[in-house]
Amino acid sequence: MLRRHFLLATAATAAAAAPARNYLVYWGTYTAGGARYGTGLSKGIYVSRLDTTTGQLTPPQLAAEAANPSYLAVHPNRKLLYAVNEHIEMDGKTPGEVSAFSINAASGQLTLLNRVSSRGGMPCHLAVDASGRALGVANWATGSLASFPVRPDGSLGESSGFYQHVAEGTAKVHSHAVVFSPDNRFLIETDTSLNTIFVHRLNAATAAIAPHRPPALRLQDPASPRHLVFHPNGRWAYVANESGPGCTMLEYDRRRGTFREGAVTRTVPEDYKGRATPAEAVMHPSGNFVLISNRGHESIAALRINPKDGSLTLVEAFAPGGVGARSFNVDPTGQWLFALMQRSNQIFPLRFDTATGKLSRHSEAVSLPAPVCAKFVEL
Repeated sequence: MLRRHFLLATAATAAAAAPARNYLVYWGTYTAGGARYGTGLSKGIYVSRLDTTTGQLTPPQLAAEAANPSYLAVHPNRKLLYAVNEHIEMDGKTPGEVSAFSINAASGQLTLLNRVSSRGGMPCHLAVDASGRALGVANWATGSLASFPVRPDGSLGESSGFYQHVAEGTAKVHSHAVVFSPDNRFLIETDTSLNTIFVHRLNAATAAIAPHRPPALRLQDPASPRHLVFHPNGRWAYVANESGPGCTMLEYDRRRGTFREGAVTRTVPEDYKGRATPAEAVMHPSGNFVLISNRGHESIAALRINPKDGSLTLVEAFAPGGVGARSFNVDPTGQWLFALMQRSNQIFPLRFDTATGKLSRHSEAVSLPAPVCAKFVEL
């Protein structure tokens, strides 16, 4: 008994002595007004500080002025941040831009390094490869993908890769997200209108891309694949289906760089008959859950991953409050989820139960105009 008490006391002391993990949290927003993008008066990219021991989040402060920095990406060295500038021109005739910033870890402020054309209209998503030498961006309005070399100082060079989607007849093209494969051999993008996932071979040293063989997977179900995330094992991937409400499981052949379509799992309860269009897809750091946002249902769905075959089971679709559940993110410790409600100008801090996958309200909502992206930088 004495030994048991000693071990418990030792464990408690070790836990108490464990250092807090602190993060900068950068928020992408829409600066354009109107009901479609939010009614707030955002000025650009904002930053908060997060203490993961308590889940305490400081009020957002302006980190850099920018036009519609709707999606952000952090460089692997955690010293650089990139943002799309999603100029709202539905005809796609006004090219969007991509901005590169350096991060001041002490203050959280961002310094603009440079800004380049995204080579398409309304860039809505971007990602940096594992080597930190290449960046990819999806242009929604024109249905195109562009890639850029990252210079040694973190600024962006001129585009070294480009791919234009082509539709048949009167169909439209809408590139919606980009992600690099776990082995960094491929740049993968989704097109919601073409119902297709494209695979491009990547030369990380130059950021050049070329269509893979086969170049794409056209989904059989009318899913409108939007955001895609890989499982940590590199063998499975999951797609938020904008046609909804569902998440498609994909089997990924790492050697061949190809996908095979799997089952679709609902992201809202079976008895819900209203509108629900999934948007964001986030892999929980544990690899045990994939999380999907449901616009319309205004919820975050937690789906448990079967470790044997990658199949999914809906745990719950939690509605934190607010309107416009477009995006969210989970902190790297897996304890805290921040739901961004674009149309009601709110961020809801939620607690994530890593054992059950259940979500619960942690603290009061934080005000921020039209929040649409959250990225963490560990201090």
